[in-house]
Amino acid sequence: MTDGASGIPRGVEVLVKKASVDPEFRKLLLAKRAEAATAIGLRLDPAEAMMINAVPAEQLDGIIARTTVSPMSRAAFLGKAGAVMLAALSAGAGCEEVMPVKGIAPDKPPARKPGTAGPDEKENDQPKPGTSKGIRPDRP
Repeated sequence: MTDGASGIPRGVEVLVKKASVDPEFRKLLLAKRAEAATAIGLRLDPAEAMMINAVPAEQLDGIIARTTVSPMSRAAFLGKAGAVMLAALSAGAGCEEVMPVKGIAPDKPPARKPGTAGPDEKENDQPKPGTSKGIRPDRP
């Protein structure tokens, strides 16, 4: 079973993520490969079974070691139900990294040296009609 948008083999992803958080399952996956999927009730496509069976043990162990599971999904991968793990993958798709919200901020005017006027204004000059220079105090 692959994700249609990216082609990720979801069954293999479940197996690797489960093995990264569960040491006993890791041993089972390294020893029995595709058969480990039946231990958690996960049905692999023939292509996924062939893929997981073809990876050398050392390479698979390295992949498992580098795999991370988000804290929000960790509990699902510690369980025994492959369907729950697949749901955890779908629920977290695209949501692994959350960008902090900074809110809004006003535009900052360009910095000027004290005592200098802009290109079309003189110091203490009133704005020309039709142009906005922001809020200015009334001058007597």
